[in-house]
Amino acid sequence: LTGLIFGLVPAWSASRGRVGDALKEGARSVTAGGVRQRLRSAFVVLEFAVALILLVGAGLLIKTFWNLRSVEPGFNPDHLVTMRVELPETRYKEVAPQTRFRKQVLAGMNSLPGVQAAMISELPLSGDSLNHDFVIENRPPIAPGDEPSLETRSVMGDYFKVMQIPLQKGRDFGPQDFDEKAPRVGIANETLVRQYFQNEDPLGKRIRWARNPEVQWIEIVGVVGDVKHFGLDLPEEPALYSPYTQINPWKRWMSFAVRTPGDAAGTAQALKQEIWKVDSQLPVTRLETMSDVAASSFAARRFNMSLLSLFAGLALVLAAIGIYGVMSNAVTQRTQEIGIRLALGASTIDVLKLIIRNGLMLVIVGVAIGLGGAFALTRLMTTLLFGVTPTDGLTIGVVSAVLIVVALLACFIPARRATKVDPLVALRYE
Repeated sequence: LTGLIFGLVPAWSASRGRVGDALKEGARSVTAGGVRQRLRSAFVVLEFAVALILLVGAGLLIKTFWNLRSVEPGFNPDHLVTMRVELPETRYKEVAPQTRFRKQVLAGMNSLPGVQAAMISELPLSGDSLNHDFVIENRPPIAPGDEPSLETRSVMGDYFKVMQIPLQKGRDFGPQDFDEKAPRVGIANETLVRQYFQNEDPLGKRIRWARNPEVQWIEIVGVVGDVKHFGLDLPEEPALYSPYTQINPWKRWMSFAVRTPGDAAGTAQALKQEIWKVDSQLPVTRLETMSDVAASSFAARRFNMSLLSLFAGLALVLAAIGIYGVMSNAVTQRTQEIGIRLALGASTIDVLKLIIRNGLMLVIVGVAIGLGGAFALTRLMTTLLFGVTPTDGLTIGVVSAVLIVVALLACFIPARRATKVDPLVALRYE
């Protein structure tokens, strides 16, 4: 449709001309040429305005992507492989068989040379989440339905050591905590302490799940650092880690987190064999390194950045071709004028400046219009950005400079051709 429209318009315009008019030369043809030149120039200005808006958007997303890659996730993803297993209810309805399976598999994995294995119910950056409303002991009563909530995460093994999540206060879970009859204990993250135990020592404080018919207090015995659980660009929520043995039997899923001495992916088959030694019928899913998990957490942002960068690059190429075409056509139309200038003593530098100055004026107008559009439209990208504002001065400055440099290069070729005009040939032009 675009090809038809832009192809038929000049064809229709040419078909309306009369033979007598076509044979005439003079002011009318010069005026028509000027109108066409101004129309071409307007298109070039528009191309540069659009290119600047797209390039600014792409630059902001590239900076966002770079900022995300430098965010610390709160754990060490290197040499870490993960996999997910879900126990079927038919064979693992009670906590006891679930606990036996988990302990046997972890023992087998940890027997492999240089391997450290643990498990968690909701893996960081995986998108998995489970929260509960809770009540804090010795706090004023809260109306049912108004209780605060926190993320609940179940672990087994030396999870915090394997993930290298720092223990800030108190103690880690010990072997005694992974007994079904052991007193209920939990480890809070920093966000939970900051929001609900500000200016208090959280160790020894007790919480319980709201509206649970059986009152079971959970004592906080430690505090660990926050992790980027929901995304590298999202804040951590209040969370409490508990041993797998102290939960209800319906929580039958788990993600293994295994730190390996070498290539994490290369150890995957041996790790799966340790699971199948205990239960050969279980499917193992989501087998990936923790670095891949982190990368997929901002895959949508990477796609947006790539797509907009592609559009911006295309717009830049089209704008460069456009200004080259306009300036080349201008040189052709002004061949006689350029020849006269050279015959009267103008230097090649003067001619070069004349052509480049005319092209640069179009670029400056296009950049000015594009800046206005960029300031208006990039505000719609606020939710896509991280660590950068929609009006980031450095990004806008760099993009504007790139556009001007590209335009100068595109103008230089026809400008250089203009300096090679032979005055004698130009004076006999037409």
